Amino acid sequence: MSDEMDKKPLLKDLGTRFRALREELKWTQQRLSARSGVSRDTIHRLERGEVVDASSLARLLTAMGQRLTFEKKPALRAADMRRLFPDVHEEGDL
Repeated sequence: MSDEMDKKPLLKDLGTRFRALREELKWTQQRLSARSGVSRDTIHRLERGEVVDASSLARLLTAMGQRLTFEKKPALRAADMRRLFPDVHEEGDL
């Protein structure tokens, strides 16, 4: 699977969440563009799940009173792996 295909669900989710936040503020793309200095076209691309540069995303979030944070995903336990992938066995499991 290519890197581009791996990114599509993540970018789509980011765009959906970003648009929901903008709409919660009751801001149009034009208003956000004026407040952030980021073009309306870039906002539109972000909301469609397309790639935008990190500096644009940071300026948009700052204008909306938000910030980007990172969370570590919890590690999967062996029991979780068996539940999620019941048809995959390690040698000796049969």
